[in-house]
Amino acid sequence: MRLSPLWLSVIFFALAGCGGNDDPPVEPQLFVDRDSIGFGQEYGTGAYVNQQISESLYIENTGQQTLEITEVTKSGASQFTMTLPPELAKGEPMRLEYGKRAFIQVDFKPTQAKKFEGKLLIKSNAANAPEKEIAISGVGYNP
Repeated sequence: MRLSPLWLSVIFFALAGCGGNDDPPVEPQLFVDRDSIGFGQEYGTGAYVNQQISESLYIENTGQQTLEITEVTKSGASQFTMTLPPELAKGEPMRLEYGKRAFIQVDFKPTQAKKFEGKLLIKSNAANAPEKEIAISGVGYNP
């Protein structure tokens, strides 16, 4: 089957119109890989009492301008702890250029066989999320 030049033109312009704008936004953009950390609850698991398990929260700047994360705080159950990137751990802002990423490690060590809850709050200059809340929860089990 042979296509006429008219159809080739129509197909070419239709495909060209599907591309959209591939340029990232100019303003800094905070991207995180999830809105909650459940420490295995999505699989029906948790952690044994007095045993520690860890998860990482992936953070990336998807905007052209520098993303400046000024603070990350944790509230809720003391069974959750976090390890911040060095700048934030020292109380200094963390700067991420376009496409750069960082991780926050969150640990869970239950002291009882029950569900624990908390939150992380990320403050930044991101145009899309100057304050981003991440729910954290975990379940402790007796061995």
